[in-house]
Amino acid sequence: MSAIILLGLRILLAVLLYAFLGFAVYVVMRDIKQQGMLLAARQPPPIKLTNLTDGNEKSVEYSKPEVILGRESSCDFALDDQAVSSQHARLSYRKQQWWLEDLASTNGTFLNGEPVTSPVVITHRDELRLGHVEVRIEISPGTTKRSG
Repeated sequence: MSAIILLGLRILLAVLLYAFLGFAVYVVMRDIKQQGMLLAARQPPPIKLTNLTDGNEKSVEYSKPEVILGRESSCDFALDDQAVSSQHARLSYRKQQWWLEDLASTNGTFLNGEPVTSPVVITHRDELRLGHVEVRIEISPGTTKRSG
């Protein structure tokens, strides 16, 4: 009789061990899914840049966390002006806000007429001046899937 009881205890122990492992895998997968949802919720709000120079009014909307402005064609927002440095300024989304940073440009970056000497928070309808180019910033309250 003791052999049957011992076999039953071994089977019960194996079932409990597999149940514990299954529960552990379930908890880890649930946490990974929740973490993914939290990261997806931290997407930056779309930012729209409008070139106001010469009545051109060229607008581009971005939903990625960093936008480089400059004269190089590889910049996200390329500006055709000799007074603009090749990589003039950076817009980056950190700490739940959009920030503007001058990238050691020759002619400086101006936010609403004030020179930018260190990273500064920008808001909806702010205006930038890079060289001779005026750029209006519009920050959308919602998020989109488009990246631009």
